[in-house]
Amino acid sequence: MPSSLFEKICLDAGIKKELFCISYLPDNWGRADAGRKGMKTLLKKYKAQLPLWRAKAGHNIAGRNIKTISYPVLNEELAEFIGIYLGDGTITKDIIRISGDSRYDLYYFEYISYLVRVLFNLDSRIATEKRSKGLSITIYSKNLCSFLKDKYGINFGDKIRNQTKIPQEILKNKKLALACLRGLVDTDGCISRRGRNGSQFCVQFFNGNKTLLQQVKEIGFKYGFFSYFTGGEVGTNNWINIKKYFGEVGSSNMKHIVRFNVRLKEGKTIYLREVLDYYKEPLYKNIQLPFKMAS
Repeated sequence: MPSSLFEKICLDAGIKKELFCISYLPDNWGRADAGRKGMKTLLKKYKAQLPLWRAKAGHNIAGRNIKTISYPVLNEELAEFIGIYLGDGTITKDIIRISGDSRYDLYYFEYISYLVRVLFNLDSRIATEKRSKGLSITIYSKNLCSFLKDKYGINFGDKIRNQTKIPQEILKNKKLALACLRGLVDTDGCISRRGRNGSQFCVQFFNGNKTLLQQVKEIGFKYGFFSYFTGGEVGTNNWINIKKYFGEVGSSNMKHIVRFNVRLKEGKTIYLREVLDYYKEPLYKNIQLPFKMAS
C-alpha cells in the first residue's frame, strides 16, 4: 500500500509505525516489475524479431534528433560568426556555445541568435546565470558542428590546445577578414578607457591561443587598425586608428558601440558600468548592426 495510507491508518488507530517491520519500495516498483515481466514475454514470443525492432527504433529516433540546416557559402556573416566562436566559443560534436556577461551582452547575443537563424536556419537558446552574471547562447546541431569542422577546420575541444585558427579562405579576402576580426574583438576584445583618468581610449584583443593572436595581429597591422603587439595582446591607443577601425570593421556589440560613440560625440571615456544608461536611448534601440561609423 502507499506509505501515506499506512501512516494515516497508524495515526488514526493510535499505533506506532515503529512496531512494524516495514520495507519501502521505489515509486516505480509496480511499473518496473510489469515491464520486466512484459519483456520476458516478448523475448519468449519474438526472440528473433526483437533485435531488428530495436535497431529500427534507434535509427528512427536518431534521424529525428539530427536537425536539417542550411549550409551557407562563405560570406561576411559567416566570417563574423566564425570570429565570434573563435573569440569566446566552445564546440563539441553536438553543440556550439558562446559565453558572455548577462549585464551587458544580452543585445549582442540576440544579434548572434539572429545570425544563426539567417545563416543556418537554426534556433538557439540564450540562458543567464544570476549568481555568476554569466550569459550563454547554445546551438544544438550535430550537422552544424560537423560542417564547421569538415569545411573550416574548427576542431572539437579546447581551442588553445588545438591551436584553432582563422581559416585561410577568410584571411585571403579583406571583407571576410574584417568581418571575422569584428567577431573576435566583439567577444574576446575590449573597447575601453586607459591612462590617467581615462585620458586614453583603446581597442584591444587578448587570447591565450598564440596562433590566433598572431593572425589577429597580422590583420590589424596589414589594414592599419592596430599599432602595438605585446605578445599577450594586440591593439591600438591611436584615436585615428580607432576611428578607422570603427569605419571599416565596426562592431555588433552594443557595449563597444556605446563607448566609442560617446567618445566620438562627447569626448568622454565612460566606464563599462555606465553603458547601460545609454542602451535605453532611441539612437541605440534602433541602431542597425553591424554598426560602422559612416552609417
